[in-house]
Amino acid sequence: MEHVRLRELAVAARVADALVYAAGVAGVVAGGLLFREGEPVFAVVVWIVTFIAGAALRLASWGARALAEILERTRRLEDDVARLAPPSPGAPRRPGEPPDPYRRWGGWH
Repeated sequence: MEHVRLRELAVAARVADALVYAAGVAGVVAGGLLFREGEPVFAVVVWIVTFIAGAALRLASWGARALAEILERTRRLEDDVARLAPPSPGAPRRPGEPPDPYRRWGGWH
């Protein structure tokens, strides 16, 4: 599985937002032209399909942004946990440091 970068998700969300507006404009224009030509049923169908496509693209955009936020928070959380976690019991001591007399997992302070 390939790792997705946060920047790629942000770009995908922006592209989806741009496509929402492009699909909306194209649907309004196409529906207007059909309505003008005397095809009101097809115009309404085009407007409905355009609305559905725009809503799906908007949901995809929100999903990409949400996933990017979740990945960023997870990365921060992993960094915080790594900083807070004590070293492993078998971790090497610094040179000249005496062994921990209480045999704590975190080693000598």
